Amino acid sequence: MKFKTLLLASAAVLVAAPAFAADDITAAFYTPAKGHFLSDTTLQGTRLKSDYDDLGKSLAVTEELNYGVTDNLAVFGAISNNFDVEGLYNNDHNFAYDLGVAYTMNYGKVLGQAVLGYHTFDPRTWWGKDIDSNRWGKELYATAKLGYAFDCGLTPYTTFTMVGDIDNAAYADEKRDQAYSWFLGAHKMLDRVSLDGGFRYDFGNGLREDMSEQWYVQAEANYFVKDNMTVGVFGDYYLGGQSHKDIKYGYTWGLNAKVAF
Repeated sequence: MKFKTLLLASAAVLVAAPAFAADDITAAFYTPAKGHFLSDTTLQGTRLKSDYDDLGKSLAVTEELNYGVTDNLAVFGAISNNFDVEGLYNNDHNFAYDLGVAYTMNYGKVLGQAVLGYHTFDPRTWWGKDIDSNRWGKELYATAKLGYAFDCGLTPYTTFTMVGDIDNAAYADEKRDQAYSWFLGAHKMLDRVSLDGGFRYDFGNGLREDMSEQWYVQAEANYFVKDNMTVGVFGDYYLGGQSHKDIKYGYTWGLNAKVAF
């Protein structure tokens, strides 16, 4: 599976987002307050299968650290390792790195958020020294989010994410391309459990050529071990779209742990 597809799906689920509910570190708009940190550790796998063959699968572990510069501005960094579950990579040490900034706004109960991130990786460590380039692959991604916080703890929101190439070192014979994702869903806090879910639409020429449009349903559930610590599960399931007609199923599954300090 092309790496940008995994990055886009991950961004839709995992990109850090500011919030104002300090007691819910899983909130759809959460970032740490000034001088505080949030650690988010994730294990994520994907699978896409047709009636005839596997079209792609992946397994990755990510550690993301967010720091509150102010109560409205946060910076984050992440390192991920993608395991060689398909036999496509050079080894099981395939690292990628992210840096970014998140800014939040609120107008009463209306919440807004913007994220700008930079993603990079060395294709020679992924596919071996046969890659005819000593450049690192580089991508920019941006996310805009808008939501409304009801008094009952329900926050409907929508998110739009764009991923674009800066340097397509891993695919030197291909043009630079973009991929987009739109999500519509809601977040709800229930005592020591939080729930999040909705529908996602991925599109653009940055996806598989035979899957330029994809619809997914996605969901997440988290349990508060402590007020500042959660464990959770998340996933999505492919519903359809303008794509390969022989697709049997496609999904993402994941586990995460968050700690605020």
